[in-house]
Amino acid sequence: MNITEVISAAGQPTRFSDVALLHEYLAGGAPGGPPVYLSIGETWTEAAPGLTRLLAAPMDSHSHGYVISQYGLPRLQQALRRYIAEDHGLLDIAEPGVDFEVAVACSGTRNAMHDYARLLRDEAATGGPGGTSETTPVAYVFSPGWDYAGVFSACGYRVRHLPLSAADSHPCLDTLRRALLGAEQPELARGVIVINAQHNPTAVNWRPEDVRAIIRMALTAQAAILIDDAYFAVHEPGIRPTNALHILLEELGEVPVEERPPWLAVRSLGKQFNCNGWGIGSATGSVDLVDRLMNRAMFSRSFVGAVPLQEAMASWIEDPASQRYLEELRRDLAMKRAAVSEFLEQRLGYPPGTWRPGECTTYLRFQVPPDYLAEPDAAARFQRDCFQKTGVLFGLDPGTLDDMLPPSERRPPYMRVFLGPPLPTLMQAMQRLEHAGIGYASI
Repeated sequence: MNITEVISAAGQPTRFSDVALLHEYLAGGAPGGPPVYLSIGETWTEAAPGLTRLLAAPMDSHSHGYVISQYGLPRLQQALRRYIAEDHGLLDIAEPGVDFEVAVACSGTRNAMHDYARLLRDEAATGGPGGTSETTPVAYVFSPGWDYAGVFSACGYRVRHLPLSAADSHPCLDTLRRALLGAEQPELARGVIVINAQHNPTAVNWRPEDVRAIIRMALTAQAAILIDDAYFAVHEPGIRPTNALHILLEELGEVPVEERPPWLAVRSLGKQFNCNGWGIGSATGSVDLVDRLMNRAMFSRSFVGAVPLQEAMASWIEDPASQRYLEELRRDLAMKRAAVSEFLEQRLGYPPGTWRPGECTTYLRFQVPPDYLAEPDAAARFQRDCFQKTGVLFGLDPGTLDDMLPPSERRPPYMRVFLGPPLPTLMQAMQRLEHAGIGYASI
């Protein structure tokens, strides 16, 4: 795959730093060889074959027109309703259509989060469901993390970053508790708390008891809840992913309906089937919340789209082959995680504890070499130097707290390795670092 086919053209404005780095590297003659792009979670080449074959299968003609259902293509919506209920084990504690509803996020889960943020903000401002606060809403997010800050700040929220433990990258519960108790006004505590239990970028599977504690704090504070289950299905074989959605519905069973705060759980199907460009996922919430989300917030910006893709996805998740694909994906990721970890230790001299293999998501992290730590923007400098010398572009940890913590509490910066490409590509990347003399102790 030629990287120039998927990035903006040289000279066109871009705010994505990776694109600027790629153009700079290519303009310099690609001295380290063709770029090996291990930054964002995308391969462009590894989509589930059984899924892509369905695009060539005959489709009903209605798939090429408008779908007059804001919940998505009815066939996919019903399939997702069954899939989410079964995969998260919800049927033993909740009833579809009564305790929760599922809709298709047919323009990506990021847009679903954005719609949710707008909906909560607008309803609070007008006295609708969710409150009557005139204060600036607050989103509580654990950092480093995915770009929740970008979503919520664009909707007028103040983002409160909360740290992960430096020891094991699990959430610091006391910090969240203090943030909620110490909110300047009661309305600030009733913000939105984001839970990403299969955590991007640390690849840590959050402890169930921690997720339950976060949910209980949210319910006590009457805070809205956003669960991002992007990587719920992407984990090591034998790992039981922490089921935040199931825990939430268990806890809600103890709360009178009229006292339940708004909640939404999104799940990306692109992450588990390597088809990010399809923009298809699920949006699960209370029945009334999903109604308002789809028929008010989403409808204000778009009709349902990508219907042929929804048709193919419905056939795929109903096919047992999709589960076999996931099982193979998990085995493949485990093999690549082990291979990269071994290379870091045995060939690049990384001591134990300086890389984090993780157990879920498609990421692995390793520390920036010590020689860089005295420099400002150590991670960005190492990323650029490594790319210029080898053609291997690693990712920066998104949403870090480096500029928010006192120096005594700052943790060594990490680089993020995307494990989605085939194993030979990953090994080629690591070998380039070795040949260039890039390791933990020397560069």
